[in-house]
Amino acid sequence: MKPINLCKLPLVALIGNVGVVQAFDGPDTDYTNDPQSRHVWNESLEPIELVNSILCFTKQMRGTEFINDGPYRVLADEAACFDNDQDQSPAGASANNPEYMEVIVDIEQQTDDSPLQVSAWMPDMGDEDEQQQAIKFKAEIVEGVSDENPFGQFTFNFDFFANIDDVARLGGGEVKTINDLDGRIGFTLYESAGTDSQSASVVMSEDRSEGVALTSSRWDGGFGRAYGLAFNDSHVLVQSANSYEELGYRNGDDSGTCLSRTEFEDAVWRYDLYDAETGDRVDVNAGFSFRYDSDGDDLDDSHGHVGYWGLWAEDPQAIENGDTIRFEDPVNDQVTEYTVVRAPGRLIKHTVETLSFNEASGIVFNRWDDSAIAEGYDQWLVRYLTVNGDNVELDGFYRVAGANYTEGGTELEELEVPSRIVLGDFETLYLYSEQLGGEVKYLQGDDNLTYYRQEFINGSETGPNDVLADGSLSLVCVDRCLKGTLEAADLQQFDGPNSPFVWDPNLDFGPFEYSFFSDGDMPLTLIRVENGEAVRYDPSLTEESLGDSPHSWGVRSGPMVTPEVAETFSNPWDIYNDEFVTEFYVWETGPNEWNQLTAVRDVTDAIAEFDKPIQFSYHHSDANDRSGSAGEHDGQVF
Repeated sequence: MKPINLCKLPLVALIGNVGVVQAFDGPDTDYTNDPQSRHVWNESLEPIELVNSILCFTKQMRGTEFINDGPYRVLADEAACFDNDQDQSPAGASANNPEYMEVIVDIEQQTDDSPLQVSAWMPDMGDEDEQQQAIKFKAEIVEGVSDENPFGQFTFNFDFFANIDDVARLGGGEVKTINDLDGRIGFTLYESAGTDSQSASVVMSEDRSEGVALTSSRWDGGFGRAYGLAFNDSHVLVQSANSYEELGYRNGDDSGTCLSRTEFEDAVWRYDLYDAETGDRVDVNAGFSFRYDSDGDDLDDSHGHVGYWGLWAEDPQAIENGDTIRFEDPVNDQVTEYTVVRAPGRLIKHTVETLSFNEASGIVFNRWDDSAIAEGYDQWLVRYLTVNGDNVELDGFYRVAGANYTEGGTELEELEVPSRIVLGDFETLYLYSEQLGGEVKYLQGDDNLTYYRQEFINGSETGPNDVLADGSLSLVCVDRCLKGTLEAADLQQFDGPNSPFVWDPNLDFGPFEYSFFSDGDMPLTLIRVENGEAVRYDPSLTEESLGDSPHSWGVRSGPMVTPEVAETFSNPWDIYNDEFVTEFYVWETGPNEWNQLTAVRDVTDAIAEFDKPIQFSYHHSDANDRSGSAGEHDGQVF
């Protein structure tokens, strides 16, 4: 049985050797006193997760506070309760924002002893990149939760529609508690949408010490699995088959997989961060929610959220550069106004990190190249293999599998014999590793790999030692240098005269100079000094209008450094040499919101500062693993 244990992990090991740790786990610290939660997972319980998600989502409606007050609007965070597929844009920023959605709720109760009648309308639920649906929701709540009955007594019915005004039902379902069996409690679930369906029926004793459950998930009308479970205080017996009718118990067969309810394989799924000396919880200012006027009638009628990753709003097209948004402090009801600042791109700072080959063993890398396409794959999976550890002829990087991406996930086809990647003198191998946080490169002949920490520059970095301490930043580019304002004709080639990069057959490299200002006529925008142009897409361009352009999603410059660093170069290729460059900047721009920067200024004209994600390198080991054995991850770096 593989439960997921949502417990705190002692993070002293994660933040390195910081000296003597005295009191982080003392009796009165946040580390010691913060609550822990546990969750047991098994594939047979997956349909039951939908019940948890529905209850989690409806809890955000805070219905008992608005009984008989008439319809009211809720801005609920869908991502907090439902595991939707995240947007995998090249920048990956949108995946970190809350996914707020509007819900209209109306709750009525005839008398204090009458059931609550809950009606809810959700105009747009689901991932924006896929087909969103409207949901109409009706519930009758007879009894709240109690120690005797942790489920309460309710019936939830929900239906899916293409939009909120449509009457053609696309699917729906019901969640209902079981309250008519003497001495037993439980619930049932059924949901269907198109050819997909899932169901569950759970009945147990009032003390939840023993019971039975049936669950089923089905896709495309036929493919799926059904499970039967029986449990007591110490064990769970699980049967599985293609359908309920084929489960063994129906024919007197009591065999199955016996799992323990008292012995577990623990895994940390989520943890907080604590100060290694004091045990204080590290709190991060990730952003705030706000209200704004979306229709110009001087009334705040819409909501949004702004933070390190950018701005989310119910109607983002209604928020323009210079508009006012308002943050209302929920503690003291104080309202603070901010002014929206939009820039046509964003400056990204990269800090160079290195990794030895000993630490690279076991890490999975991805590589895109023409040979993968020729072999029928979207990309290669690459590992660093050694003579002693992997029985190969030479230490080096090897293609070990081909990968294809489908709607059902990643399909891997392992190669019968790993294929070594052979590099020429001074050739650079470009890889990607989710484990290391992004881009990885190796220059033939080096003793290590290079990877990067990334952070956005949003204009708040104006402190004495910050990059914008003087209000501006001068940068030099020598490779893949962007022209300036880009028209459609500049976006037709990866390289060459019709590419977004400065191209001159008589000029091998720059240097080309750029400026970035925290204020002024074009704040937070990269300016090419030679022509005075903002480095951006022409405002008329859209991803759709660019069609098959190789840059329809956006474009990134090559690495840029300060003039002081550029003066140390003996040749342009030193820009890629970590002996010369430990920090560099990249400018990203494009037609999409995630290619651009949105920040906010307070009444003092200062850009609001939001905490960046806390990044660290962590070496895993047997000693740091909850189980005492790190397995294949022993010695690896994350």
